[in-house]
Amino acid sequence: MSKAVVCTGRQGEFKGDEEVTDVTVADGVTEIAAVAFEGCKGLTNLSFLGGSAITTVGGSACREAGLTSLQGMEGVSKIGSWAFAYCDDLRTIEGLGCEEMGEACFAKCILLQSMKGWPASMTVIPACCFVNCTGMTTVDCDLSHVTSVGYGAFQGCTLLLPPSLSKPSADPAAVLAYLKRKSKDERVLARYAIYASIRRARDQEGEPRTDESPTAFAFALAKLPPDMNRLILEFKLGVFVQR
Repeated sequence: MSKAVVCTGRQGEFKGDEEVTDVTVADGVTEIAAVAFEGCKGLTNLSFLGGSAITTVGGSACREAGLTSLQGMEGVSKIGSWAFAYCDDLRTIEGLGCEEMGEACFAKCILLQSMKGWPASMTVIPACCFVNCTGMTTVDCDLSHVTSVGYGAFQGCTLLLPPSLSKPSADPAAVLAYLKRKSKDERVLARYAIYASIRRARDQEGEPRTDESPTAFAFALAKLPPDMNRLILEFKLGVFVQR
């Protein structure tokens, strides 16, 4: 069952209402207040932010909501602590433009796979920001402007980081250094994968596919599942696992 509501900026105004699916922002409202949509499982996107005057998303505002993606948040300058934590269906984050972010914003978003477009104005990745995002495998953004990583920001992200860097005791500086290298490698690989896919698409089905074929790399990539950690390792080593 769907339910349309009007956000008036009151704290916790729709907390726990799982039928909320469509939201309109009242005139003059600039903030999604704390815990406003906490537990709103029917709320799958924040498209209502587009064109609104919202500049702040309060603490735990969308905690445990049904969000599947975060897009069009370029106008939001501040995100409170735990704002999107425990969003079990959240898969993608794009278009963040914030200048201030609290801790644990995306904690335990277990289906989140990629960190995309980290805001250029954010030089710090807050403490526990992505803690226990166990499905995260890639960093698809430029982190050259980031100067520090908060305590436990990527704790438990074992598909993204080596074991030594996904522990609570990991050195934040070492985590950042690894992520900066990783994001660069993945951007290079992504460009090559696109090229390889084009070559593969143009290749005729009846053409012999030998190890000497100029499209051998393309076919090797195509056979692999989207596990960027292994792809990068194999890309560096020049070794491709047959599937």
